[in-house]
Amino acid sequence: MVAYFHRRSWHYPLLLWVASLTCLWNLGGPSLWDLDEGRNATCANEMRESGDLITPKFNGSLRVDKPALLYWLQIAAYEVFGVNEFAGRLPSALAAMATVIVAYELGRSLFGKATGLLGGLATATTPMLCGAARFANPDSLLNLCTVATLTIFWLGQSQRGHLWWLALGTTTGLGMLAKGPVGLVLPFSVAVVFLWWDGRLRILFDRRLIWALLAWCVVALPWYIWVGVDTKAAFLRGFFLEHNAGRFSRPMENHSGGLLYYPLVLLAGTAPWSVFVGPTLWCAIGASVRRRAMRGISPPGLPTAQPSCAPRVDDAQLMHAPSAQSIHAVHRFLLSWITTYVFFFSLAATKLPNYILPVVVPYALLTASFLDRWRRGLLVPPDWWMWCAWLGLALLGFGLTAGLFLVSGAVATPFGQGRAISALAPWTFIGVVPLGGACAACLLWRRGRCAASLATFVASTIVLVAPLAAWAPAAFEEVKAVRALVQLSGARQRHTDMRVAAWRLEYLPSLNFYTQRDVIHLSSEAELAGLLRYPLPVFVFMPARLWEQCSGETRSLAMELGRHRDLYKSQFLVVVSNRIADASNVP
Repeated sequence: MVAYFHRRSWHYPLLLWVASLTCLWNLGGPSLWDLDEGRNATCANEMRESGDLITPKFNGSLRVDKPALLYWLQIAAYEVFGVNEFAGRLPSALAAMATVIVAYELGRSLFGKATGLLGGLATATTPMLCGAARFANPDSLLNLCTVATLTIFWLGQSQRGHLWWLALGTTTGLGMLAKGPVGLVLPFSVAVVFLWWDGRLRILFDRRLIWALLAWCVVALPWYIWVGVDTKAAFLRGFFLEHNAGRFSRPMENHSGGLLYYPLVLLAGTAPWSVFVGPTLWCAIGASVRRRAMRGISPPGLPTAQPSCAPRVDDAQLMHAPSAQSIHAVHRFLLSWITTYVFFFSLAATKLPNYILPVVVPYALLTASFLDRWRRGLLVPPDWWMWCAWLGLALLGFGLTAGLFLVSGAVATPFGQGRAISALAPWTFIGVVPLGGACAACLLWRRGRCAASLATFVASTIVLVAPLAAWAPAAFEEVKAVRALVQLSGARQRHTDMRVAAWRLEYLPSLNFYTQRDVIHLSSEAELAGLLRYPLPVFVFMPARLWEQCSGETRSLAMELGRHRDLYKSQFLVVVSNRIADASNVP
């Protein structure tokens, strides 16, 4: 498929079309996911309504979790599209789409046009990138800044003019505004590891590095200084000491894991492209360690007489790329990128899948390079490697179908009692797509039609990932209570003087977003009864069991307006009000 397109005028529309399917399609359909989406989207709206674009606040209190770049972009989206889920997620989606284009340009520089296009398609259809694109948090923005920084680093390292240093400082400064020190420290660490491995550390002692530092200071420091002064350093202490150093030194919110945590995350998060992880990494490591491996010598452990991952052409023919760097350095660069991030976050005590999102692009490009050379007959891997890949793709289809059968309740299990999500039932046969793709691709491969086999794999991946990313999350609405209860009760009345409260629902910050006001958090029945006696309309959200345990006197003060099943705690929630007449939106 990729052989028919040779110019950016073809590549960009194709990549943007695929990325729009995986990142923008039905973006605002599902309600916000708690905790992070609820807090981030609400924080941005509170900053917008207060007019204070410097100090992040949630529920009227200082929020020290994240810097301000995401909030600023969400505020801009709110001004254009209104305060809704689409606008809250739009910055993440656009950042992911931009990442696809940057990945394409990097792949084009490293390996050539065809590999760049295939790498862009792989990036656009990985579950990790699709998930980040559809989630209102800073990870997609940080990923874009990281990929842009390392792309600029690669493209300009041979000239190293003033503009190159300024561009590096700008993108790392934006990364600092997106999520903090990781936007600077980790890209710099990747560069150090690569330059050390490639024997060119002297680049870091260039006097023009001062231009990068200057650009970083101009972009990142003003807001940090301003918010530090405005909060008397409270934000800086909370952000740097608790949410950076604290997360690295101890598990926060029970997010921990072992040394295999991130390798397993990568296997799942880059599926179905991860079915080629074995030959991809084998060939990349072989190319990075030994120059001779790129001149017809098989990687260690494979005899030269056998089919191998060693190219049968010289370096220049292999690359078909404008970069003057050797393929040896290319693989070292991408492997340095992957290993630095995986190693760093494996050492951190707090572990979350999204932390290694920046690894998606280098892995996608290495996979694309392997597949493109295999397609052109420049690599001849052992047959069992390809058999394993197609079998892995088929097993992915079986596993997806089986998992959806269980989660949807189509098959009764003790675990599924009260937890089944019936709206997922129509998706149970989506596993036929990778299964059929595996069979067709394998058949074409056995007939020697590697290009057609690869095109079939790419097409089946798009058909699988795009609808799943766009519509499967909406199936969870039957077990997400907040938006449904606010709509049922009419608790979103922007121009009414009223109160909204919650009892033991601190884990649902999206309540603030959907009611568009601060939420009073209660801790006892006495506080509940006192609030229900308030001379203004009051809406209270709580677990159904707490409402049912309240005394008759308390229950007589309010009427239940609705109840809904809750995904996060496997319970029912209710909303009650002391003045049903004021709930004008109640059906």
